This record gives sequence, C-alpha cells and structure tokens, in this order.
Amino acid sequence: MQQLHQRLGQNTLTQGQSFTQTRQQLLRVLRSQNAPRTGTRQLAAQGASDTQQKYTLKTPGGGTYKVAAGEQFNVATAGAQALLRAGSGAFVSDKLATFKDRPAKPIQLFEFEGCPFCRKVREACSILDIDVEFFPCPKDGPTWRPQAIKETGKSQFPYMKDPNTGRNMLESDAIISYLFEQYGDGEVPIQFKLGPLTTITAGLAMLPRAGKGTQYRRSRLPKQPLEVWGYEASPYCKLAREVLVELELPHIYHSVARNSPRREAMTRKWNQFQVPYLEDPNTMTAMFESNIIIDYLNQQYALP
Repeated sequence: MQQLHQRLGQNTLTQGQSFTQTRQQLLRVLRSQNAPRTGTRQLAAQGASDTQQKYTLKTPGGGTYKVAAGEQFNVATAGAQALLRAGSGAFVSDKLATFKDRPAKPIQLFEFEGCPFCRKVREACSILDIDVEFFPCPKDGPTWRPQAIKETGKSQFPYMKDPNTGRNMLESDAIISYLFEQYGDGEVPIQFKLGPLTTITAGLAMLPRAGKGTQYRRSRLPKQPLEVWGYEASPYCKLAREVLVELELPHIYHSVARNSPRREAMTRKWNQFQVPYLEDPNTMTAMFESNIIIDYLNQQYALP
C-alpha cells in the first residue's frame, strides 16, 4: 500500500488514518442532516447557507435537462437502462412515511456500475431514500476491490457493510431483503422478487452502455470522499457515476429520487434542483451538469 501511495502521488489516499479521520468528520455532518424530521426547513436553510459559504459553484446549472452537444448517444443509451428496468429506482416508495428511521450513517457498498446484481441494490437504495457510501470496485482496481476480496474471501459483488448495525453481507437478494427489513417496512417490492427475470432485466439494462463503469482507469484518489446527489434511474447521473467508478473515486451518494422529501434541502443549496450535483470537499468546488462533472473528474483525478 505504501508503494501504491507513492505511485499515485501526494494526494492519494491509503487505508491510513487521514482518510478515516476526514471520513468520520463528514459522516458526523451527515448524521446531523439525517436527524429526526423536525425543523426541516430551518436545517435546510442552514445547510444552504453553509454550502454557499464553503463551496465555489463551478457551473450554475440551468434548472432544466438539456443534452449537451455530442452527448445524444450517451444519454440515450444511459436512459435505456431505466426503460429496461421499467423505471425501478426512479421514485421513492409511496410508503416512505411509514418506514423505519433512516440510517444514521450511510450504508457502505463495494460495487461497480457494470454489474447487474449491484444495480439491483442501488435501485433498492433509491426506493428506500437512503445515503450510500460507495467504494467503487472496477476490474483491475488496486484499492477497493482488493480490500473487499480480502474481507470476504471472495471476488463477489456487491458487498455491503452497515456501520449502524455491524452487519456485513454478500448476495444482492440478501442485501435487498436486509435493507427493506432494517430501513423499510419489511416488504420487498415486486420488481426484486421475480427471480431470474429480475437478474435478466438488470443484465440487459447493462448492454446499451457496453461495459462502461466496469474497467479501472489510472487515477489519484482524493483525501476525502466526494459527495454526489442523484438517483439510480437518471441517465445523467448514470454517466457521471460511470466515471466515478472507473477512476475508483470513493463518494457518498445522496439519493434524491422523484418524490424524495430530501429534494427540498438540495434545492435550497443554490435555489434550484438538478442532478447530478457534485461537491468536492478536496477542492471546495461544486457543480451541476453531467458533462461538466465528467470533465472535472477526468481533469482532477485521472492519470495518463
């Protein structure tokens, strides 16, 4: 690991203390944001003020979804995934108000974009409206994939760790059942109970993107995890997350699917709602627009 640190440069994280400390500080902020739903508007207003004081907004966003020039094919193929999965992960559950308390700390997932089993779990997290700390595990990735294999003894994904209960799990169906039992009402939605059909449709949904978000590209890792706001069924969020995975960039994903009550807090940050939205605490830069986010990630973290 020390050799890896030296190879990737001074800003590269390791499994050492600095990443742990900075992540814990960020998680304390998240716990305060996930506090009981009292004074929501006041908390949102305070969060917006803090964001505008801390971050420089690189792109103002437009408040509407427009396909950037030359990106029509990418957006179309990314959008096809949601169609093949009948929009699963586009909306939070209509039973959200009856669900159990939100997890105080984000669920941790070791996974990658090109995996149909991983997609199922990401959809479940969007429906449950819970935060996830992603440790991307692209093929040949030198950091998180080896860590997951070391902990589980298997090259199998997704791998979930719940720091709220201490549970560590493999197997997508078992993870989904656990999440709905622990943070939902115990009832797993029908789209996850179709047996082989669920896996087949999730696999077919991967085909239009032809393996994007699967293979590692050399990168230097941030000292602190990035923060992203989005949801699984959005084609624009999909494009940005492919790059996050390929570059092996750890990130905390705030799910704000349609009908999510957390959209209000996000809207108040810059007086608009648009996803994906990225905050990078390493550079104190914030931005909207998937193509701008992708360019930023490649310029800031990709290596030749």
